[in-house]
Amino acid sequence: MTLKIRNSLKLLCVFLTGAGILMAAECHAAQALHESRIAVMPFIKGKNPENIEETMTCPYSSFCYEDASLFPEADGMLTRMLQSMLNQTFSGRVIPLESASSAFDILKIDNARDTPKKILLTLGENLKTDYMVAGNVWRFRERVGTAFSVERPASVAFAVYLVDMKARRLIWQASYDETQQALMENLFNVKDFFKQGAKWLTAEELARYGMNKMFQDFPLKP
Repeated sequence: MTLKIRNSLKLLCVFLTGAGILMAAECHAAQALHESRIAVMPFIKGKNPENIEETMTCPYSSFCYEDASLFPEADGMLTRMLQSMLNQTFSGRVIPLESASSAFDILKIDNARDTPKKILLTLGENLKTDYMVAGNVWRFRERVGTAFSVERPASVAFAVYLVDMKARRLIWQASYDETQQALMENLFNVKDFFKQGAKWLTAEELARYGMNKMFQDFPLKP
C-alpha cells in the first residue's frame, strides 16, 4: 500500500470517528430533551404587567391580588387547562398536577421578598424537573347571555412562562388578552371568529382557544 493511500485512509478514519462522535452527541442531546420532565406551578392571580418580563421578578406583595370581578376559580381552571394541554403533547413526561400542587402548598413564601421566579425554581428543584411552566391571570370575566346572544361577551387575560431549570432562566413567554367581538364589530377578525365556532364563547372556551393559540410557538417539542 502506498504512503499516499495509507494517509488517505487515516484521514477517512479520523473523519468517520469524528462524525460518529458528533452524531452520538446529537442523539444523546435529542434523547435528553425527549426524556425531560415538565411540571406546572399553579397559576397566580397577578396584576396586568406593564412589562411582561418583569412579572416573574417582582415580589409577591406587589404582584398578587384578589379582585372581586375576577372569577374565583380562574387560577385553578387555567392551571388544570395548562396541565391537560401539556399531558396531551408530552405524555408521560409531565409531573402529575396533584404532586406539583402539594409541593407548592408546603412552600413557605415571603410575600415581601420572594418573587414568582424564585418560588418556581425552588419548586422545580423539589420536584427534580427539567422545565417549569407557570402563569398569571388578571382578567377572567364570564359572558352574560348565551352562545347566540349576549349582553356582555366573555373576556380573559393571562400569561404563561417557561423556565429552564438547568439554565435557571426564562426561555419562553406568551400572553393572551381578548374580549370576544362579533364579526360585524371587527371584520378583520373573521379568521378567529370562525375558528371560535362563530358563536359567543364562555370564558373557559375563550381561554382554551387563547391557550391553544399561544402554544403554537411553544419551544419544547414531543
